[in-house]
Amino acid sequence: MRILITGGAGFIGSHLAEACLERGDEVYIIDDLSTGTLDNLEHLKANSAYHEKLFVTVDTVLN
Repeated sequence: MRILITGGAGFIGSHLAEACLERGDEVYIIDDLSTGTLDNLEHLKANSAYHEKLFVTVDTVLN
């Protein structure tokens, strides 16, 4: 499943992203970085199902 997580660079969002990646989902994150940080996403970048794109088509939005 392709999933968009809003607030994904925060504590909860980054852990949600990690869990989704572990179960085999493709994960897309959107975050304004007002409280989150890109450092929270560094460990996810090694996973091929993690994407950094501006425009995507997703199946589900988790917020």
